[in-house]
Amino acid sequence: MTAAVPYGLLRYQLPMLLTGARVVGHTLSHALRRARHGASTPVERLIAPPSHELVEQYLAWAGASGCYAGQLPPHMVSQWSLPLVGELLLRMPYRLVTVINQGVTLRVHGPLPRGTPLLVRAEVDRIEETPGRIKVVVAVTTGTEQQPALVEAQLHMSFLLPGPRAPRAQQERGPEPQWITAGLWHADDRDGLRFALLTGDFNPIHWCGPLARRSVFRGMVLHGFGSLVRSYEVLMRQGVRFDEIDIRFVKPVPLPCAALSVQVAPEGSADADGWRALRLAGNGDAVHLAGRLR
Repeated sequence: MTAAVPYGLLRYQLPMLLTGARVVGHTLSHALRRARHGASTPVERLIAPPSHELVEQYLAWAGASGCYAGQLPPHMVSQWSLPLVGELLLRMPYRLVTVINQGVTLRVHGPLPRGTPLLVRAEVDRIEETPGRIKVVVAVTTGTEQQPALVEAQLHMSFLLPGPRAPRAQQERGPEPQWITAGLWHADDRDGLRFALLTGDFNPIHWCGPLARRSVFRGMVLHGFGSLVRSYEVLMRQGVRFDEIDIRFVKPVPLPCAALSVQVAPEGSADADGWRALRLAGNGDAVHLAGRLR
C-alpha cells in the first residue's frame, strides 16, 4: 500500500496553483487571442530547489526511497516546469481546458544536484495544426547556472478543437518483440491525489470522482507523468540503464488499477540507433504507455 502524502506539501505547489487560477480566469474570459508577447518567446527562470521534504515524499511515492543521494530524479521535471509551461500555454489562442498530455521525451546529460537553484527554460518547439487538433511540443531544459542543460524534456500536448478530427494514419507495424517483464506496479484510488500534491497538477480527473465520471474517461485516471515515473523507477531497480526515454501516453491508467507490467524488448533487439522498445501493459490487451529507451 502506498504511504500517505501529507497535505502540507501544498505549500510547495504555490506557483502551479497560481497558474491553475490563471487558467480558470483565461477560460472564463474566453481569451482566445494571442497575448502581446507571443508563445514563441521562451520563458526562463532561476528557481529555488525543491525542498528536501518534497523530494523525499516524491521518491517514496515513486518507489525510489534511498536512491538519488544528493541528486534530484530527472523525471521530477514535471513539478518545477509546469508553471513555466503554463505561462507559455496561456499565451496561445486555444481553450486550455481542452489540452491533453500525450507523451514526454526525457534526455539526461548529467545529474541534477539537490539543494542548488535550478535554471529552467521552456519554449515552444513546434506547433502542428490538423483538423480538430492542435499539436504542441514544449521543450524544457533544466540545469544550474554553471551547467544549464543537465536534463532536457519535450512535452507533447494537443488542444482539441470542435468539429471532426483527421483520421489517424495507419502505421505499418513490425512484429512484436519478445517482451521481458522488468517489474510490476499498481495504483490505488488515491494515487492521483498523491501525485497532485507532489507536483501541483490538480486536474480533477485525477482525484475528484464525481467530476472525473463526467469526463471522457468516465472515471479517475492517473497522470500520464505519474505512470511514467512509476515505470521509470521499476526499470532502474531492475538495472535497466538508459539516458533517454521517449514515451507516448496511449491509454490512461484507471484508478484503481491492480496489475501493471513494465515490459522492455531484449537488449539484442535494439535498432541501429540503439533504441529498445518499451511499454506499460495492463489487463487483457491494454497498453497504457508505449515508447522506447536507449
